Amino acid sequence: MSKCIAYIGTYSKGENGGIFRVEIDDQTGDLAVLDTLDVENPSHLALSPDGKFLYAASETGKFRDQLGGAVAACAVDAQGKLSLLNMEGTEGVAPCYVAVAPDGKFVYAANYGQGTATVFAVDGQGRVCDHPKIIEHQGKGANPQRQERPHVHITRVTPDGKYLAVCDLGIDAVVLYPLCAACGVDKNRGSFVRTPDGDGPRHIEFSKDGKYAYVVTEMGCTVRAYAYEDGRMTFLSAISTLPEDFDGQNIDAAIHFAPDGKTLVASNRGHDSLTLLDVDGGEMRVRQIVKVGGKTPREFAYTANGKFVFVCNQDSADITVLAADEAGNLTLTDKKYDLPKPVCLIWKN
Repeated sequence: MSKCIAYIGTYSKGENGGIFRVEIDDQTGDLAVLDTLDVENPSHLALSPDGKFLYAASETGKFRDQLGGAVAACAVDAQGKLSLLNMEGTEGVAPCYVAVAPDGKFVYAANYGQGTATVFAVDGQGRVCDHPKIIEHQGKGANPQRQERPHVHITRVTPDGKYLAVCDLGIDAVVLYPLCAACGVDKNRGSFVRTPDGDGPRHIEFSKDGKYAYVVTEMGCTVRAYAYEDGRMTFLSAISTLPEDFDGQNIDAAIHFAPDGKTLVASNRGHDSLTLLDVDGGEMRVRQIVKVGGKTPREFAYTANGKFVFVCNQDSADITVLAADEAGNLTLTDKKYDLPKPVCLIWKN
């Protein structure tokens, strides 16, 4: 089958659907909207391991007249159609990322505006429970405009299923917390990995074998490679995501591996491009930097066959499509799909 179901999160404020269910043809790069679900600013999405539930970070400053955003829990039917189960507040402002525990029993949200992470228990019907656990960071960074306080940007379960990796842009640190089968995470045993002052670690990706971690820094505009083993990260190397002659304003966004597991890709907001890196453990080399044809690329996603990359361009309010050749290099196609400020695309399990 060439038709695949995907979900797109947007900054639509819930007025134009919020979460879009789309059908994508991985042979042609065609995209068609099937339906939508009204959730306010669902800026990041994650599926449960069994694919029966979808969770969305509702990136707001208030929820039910209380300070903070929320996480929405949705049921997924056999066709991939979503129905809202419930929403609960994260007790933190502007949740921008959500992840699910390997057993599906906990959901983790990153609250950028308040420098906290939220741990929700999940009941037997897939709903997030109230009274979540809060992980709170302290401190600030070298950049007074961007790092006046902690800013948690990602909550990512490590590939060994043992730790929650939390990137905190505000304090220049990646913190690894042990997972707990009973309570979700042991928030008192965080192990800190520091990045250079002012770099602002944003997202983290892992190699397929789980032996390496790669951190993209928002303000530093670099990818930093680490050896990873059982909750420990050892720095190996770093590389810029920008052309040497670029002197404009840029902040990095997402980082993912291509399906080949050897090409690491990061998105640049400002330069409005994707940077492709050839990686071999801690060794990284820029292969290509390609314009995406839109403004402010956030998340992006390869089709499973590796033929196309769909890029969510927040400020041009569209999704552009790049085609990959046999060598893995990308070329911008003429396919462009208008959506209200898309920021995240994930595939149905």
